[in-house]
Amino acid sequence: MNNFYNTSYIYKKLKNFITIFLLMLNSVFTNSDQLRFSGNIDLIYASRLSDLSTLRLPYRLIKIDIEHIKDDISINGKFALEHHLRTDATFLSSSNPEDFFIDMREIYLTYSAQKYELRIGKQIYSWGNVDENSPLDIVSPYDYYYMFYRGTNKKLSNLSLAIDYYLGKLKLQTVFSPIHSTNRLPIGGDDFPIELPIYPSHSSILPIRENPFESGFFASYSTPIGDISALFFRGYDRIFNLTGVNVYGHGSDFSFPHVDILFSFRKTNVFGVGGVFIYDRFTIRFDHGYFSTIDKNFSIDRISTFNPSYYDSLLSYPLNEKANYSQSVVQFEIQLPSEINFSTQYFSHNKIDYTSDSLPIQENINIPNLDIDLDQVTPELIFMPGMGSPLALLTNSALILRLNKLHLDGRLSLSITSLIDLERNFNSGNNFGSLTELNLKYSISDALQWISGITKINDVKNHPDGNEYPFNQMQNFSHARFEIRYYF
Repeated sequence: MNNFYNTSYIYKKLKNFITIFLLMLNSVFTNSDQLRFSGNIDLIYASRLSDLSTLRLPYRLIKIDIEHIKDDISINGKFALEHHLRTDATFLSSSNPEDFFIDMREIYLTYSAQKYELRIGKQIYSWGNVDENSPLDIVSPYDYYYMFYRGTNKKLSNLSLAIDYYLGKLKLQTVFSPIHSTNRLPIGGDDFPIELPIYPSHSSILPIRENPFESGFFASYSTPIGDISALFFRGYDRIFNLTGVNVYGHGSDFSFPHVDILFSFRKTNVFGVGGVFIYDRFTIRFDHGYFSTIDKNFSIDRISTFNPSYYDSLLSYPLNEKANYSQSVVQFEIQLPSEINFSTQYFSHNKIDYTSDSLPIQENINIPNLDIDLDQVTPELIFMPGMGSPLALLTNSALILRLNKLHLDGRLSLSITSLIDLERNFNSGNNFGSLTELNLKYSISDALQWISGITKINDVKNHPDGNEYPFNQMQNFSHARFEIRYYF
């Protein structure tokens, strides 16, 4: 049974949440004027434009932020209650009424000194200079269920140590994590609009052979016209990659082999530069990242996971991937009259070079039960960047336009955002794959907001990739969304 509906699992999570919450409240009684407690409740409904059916995607029903400060030490916590719409509304497959789980998004301890700040615990990081989609925002993994949200809402935390050091106009942040963190990927059974080519089982993922330590630094320097920054990060990819194929036989007989397709996480070094430059009503932001990645699984030999007493011989084909690629985002903003803000982003992904071994399956090996034809698998064509902007999974080139208008002294906000696929359009005539969102936000009071929006996907039916084209996969994701948000 899925953990989501497992009573003991939910009880354990709830118990942990209450324990942490009570520990934090314990300090309140000693110094209550240093407590900061805030959050919001979201009630969201979304339905498809095509047939008005309900979109079954998780969302955060309640979010709570807690901060307690005592002298130079503070405790910060962010908690969320994530709601899932039940697939079994009849209670025939499970009698458990629970339809939520508790997410401890952040909890960390901070020590503040005159020239530095030290933090340790579960933290979310934001690196880079552009507002969204930065290729340099690589420390914290992404939660793909919240891919279309903004800011830290679409990120997961890292168990890590961070030090911010201030020296005049220079700020240097160093990060170290002993744990490899990966993106949260949808695994089917819901209405997430994008499907992965394959969903490997846990046993198909090779463990990281070295210590999974991740570390890096981000430095920024302030000038009279803006900030310039540079970074370096070393870690393991946030998305799995194909690492090789093992073919097992019985002795010298490979006429009816067992095939084991293996995946892993490449090791990646990231070098980046960026900046923000402001002049009057104009702002220019940019981020550029260079990624050098290598698959460290030079050998993938292992005993067969299926009937090892019979499948006692092995032909092993590690890919030994190496690649270098770059990603860039340039953002332009302008404040127009009548409280209108306009911004545009251009994103590009460029694969600089790629090398790998092939999959030289011998002609005399028959693999009748394999779902894919290894002779048709070209490793370079299925290569996916494991770090950088999440836009790279959709396209190699995109234009993003955003227009926002305020009314009623800022109580009413109207915005339109459009993501246009440029790179994949070249082979599709004049058709552009795109995602456009119209959004309305009205503040009924200081504590209560009404939010509604329409998201429309423009697919490309004659695209050479057919149904594998991401915007064709997302076509049924066009929807209307209604939300009531209460702040406390």
